[in-house]
Amino acid sequence: MAKLNFEKIIPLFEASQEFSLTESQYEKSVGKALPKDYYYLKNKSALAKEAKKYGYQIEIKEKTVCLKKAV
Repeated sequence: MAKLNFEKIIPLFEASQEFSLTESQYEKSVGKALPKDYYYLKNKSALAKEAKKYGYQIEIKEKTVCLKKAV
């Protein structure tokens, strides 16, 4: 498996400030889609390992679906 290219994300890590990436921003920056398994993404993924090197941890904010009763 090819190693992911974090070249475009490293400056964000080096800025030492919190930041967030959408799925599409991540995919454009790294060249691959985000892993779908949240546990893997937060703890075992290449992104998690890279984040840990710079003193970051991953927090995932899920999409919210609201269903309202149709009247």
